[in-house]
Amino acid sequence: MHPTEYKRISREFLNKKFSVLLPFLNEEKIIVRNVKEVIKAFEDFGIKYELILIDDGSTDNSFKLLKRNFGKLSFVKIVRNHQNFGKGWALKTGYEFSTGDYILFLDSDLELSPYHLPNFLRIMKEEKADAVIGSKLHSESVLRYPLKRRIISLVYYFFIKLFFGLPIMDTQTGIKLFKREALEIALPKVLVKKFAFDIELLIILHKNKKRIASAPVELKFRRGRFGNIKSSTVISTLIDTLAVFYRDKILHFYNRPMGFNSPYRYSIILFPEKYDSYEKRSLLHFLNIQYNQYEVILIGKKNFGINHPLLKFYREEKDKLLKVFELIKLNKVTGDILVFSTLEAYPDERFLLSAGRIFSISTVGGAGGFLCLRNKPASFEKISYSIIRSFFMNLDLVYRYRPLNSKEVSEIQLNGFFVRKSCLKDILSVPSGLKPEYILSKQIKKHSLKLFYSPDIVLYKKFPVSAPELLRYFKKEALLRAQQFKIKTYTSVETYSDKRFLFSSIVIIFTIASFSVTFIQRNAVYLLPLSFYFLLILASRIALMGFKNGFKSSFFLILIQYLYSFYFLKDIMFKTKKP
Repeated sequence: MHPTEYKRISREFLNKKFSVLLPFLNEEKIIVRNVKEVIKAFEDFGIKYELILIDDGSTDNSFKLLKRNFGKLSFVKIVRNHQNFGKGWALKTGYEFSTGDYILFLDSDLELSPYHLPNFLRIMKEEKADAVIGSKLHSESVLRYPLKRRIISLVYYFFIKLFFGLPIMDTQTGIKLFKREALEIALPKVLVKKFAFDIELLIILHKNKKRIASAPVELKFRRGRFGNIKSSTVISTLIDTLAVFYRDKILHFYNRPMGFNSPYRYSIILFPEKYDSYEKRSLLHFLNIQYNQYEVILIGKKNFGINHPLLKFYREEKDKLLKVFELIKLNKVTGDILVFSTLEAYPDERFLLSAGRIFSISTVGGAGGFLCLRNKPASFEKISYSIIRSFFMNLDLVYRYRPLNSKEVSEIQLNGFFVRKSCLKDILSVPSGLKPEYILSKQIKKHSLKLFYSPDIVLYKKFPVSAPELLRYFKKEALLRAQQFKIKTYTSVETYSDKRFLFSSIVIIFTIASFSVTFIQRNAVYLLPLSFYFLLILASRIALMGFKNGFKSSFFLILIQYLYSFYFLKDIMFKTKKP
């Protein structure tokens, strides 16, 4: 039987709802036509459905065209990621907006027709499967497909079989059908956002004893002689796959419990600083999150002239965090979970949709994610971002700027800091000179609860746009860290931040020692370890950013390490007065 020949849909599926997830990136030439084709197919099927169209950071007019053509249709949801994270992240985003009993992943180029669905449903019913995966290697598949792509698929199949023992031959074909309950178990644990997303998802399903069946496909290859696969893509896919192997076989990461997405009411607490047009746009982003149960509380000197049913404004310029605690005691904060942020950062539309899984775990008192570069950043902002997120400035705190494994942590940044309101009801005073996130962390630990990092929580941030602003940023950070270090009641000698202080101090002390010994011994060999350290920074920056930007990033990174250490050591050694 031809893969799309089967037309009948069993009666048991007719009263179910289907969510069709179509991720896309820069598809303005074909996206409108292809969406119309999908709509026609599902109208022909005569079943209930919704389309979730996910823009994964397109730089063309794809999003605008979809809004113009389909924005008023009730069964079409159009969402976007502000950066290109990858197809896997786009599908996770789309899933959070879906409501169907069955979820269909479908590539938006429609090399695989939506008319495969009836046969997929037939296989799902006959084999009692939880997931049906399109397979190019199925004996009944009809392929118009370059030889090189076939070879790559076959090699990757043997690679997957060797490492994971999955009972299917092809994991990468762009059409997959899932029961919602199966996807809810697996998808929240998926970390790969790009090339090995499919294999990670299927491994988690397999580990949870979900039945996976294969289905034949007809593939109409439309993307040229060799398609979009480059050598760099092949290498990245192998690296991502090995990372999945490491998480599965070494860390046993996928065996860890994950909560269910419980509905909570959220109170978003925002602290403005500059009151400029950028912060006003950030506020509007917070007011347009696609979630029903939340409020926005703005604490500052003005409300940007915005009147909105979700917005509450309280005037306070100095003790903003103390004002929050007063509002809690007066029962003016209605959320079960409070979310803190400055207006330097802004969320995407899915911001509140996955946090319920974290807080359904009773031992979690606070959570946060990572910051990434905002959309359309200034030129120097990219340099600032590369330095601020660098391992050389963060060590183990690098998770604050990168999507890594979810885990318990010792520190969460203020932007996107989720806290149970119950942890904040008994606070009596707020020490001056400390970052709000340190105070919030202390309260959570006081209640014997955990801080949790999740890569599914992401905010977009404006980073320093000039060299003077970047230097001022790190001076402020160093002085605040020194304050934290000196107030022992609000930190612990075992926290990571002390390791960071030690590392920064070692760099400047080692430099002084290297030059001193070199001068005394009249032998430059003692500068070799320091030179190697500088070359390591330079090489890593150039590899990530190219020669010109890599050199700039290296220069400022080395300079800032010394300035940071200088200001930190100066403050703790010569300013002995307690804050």
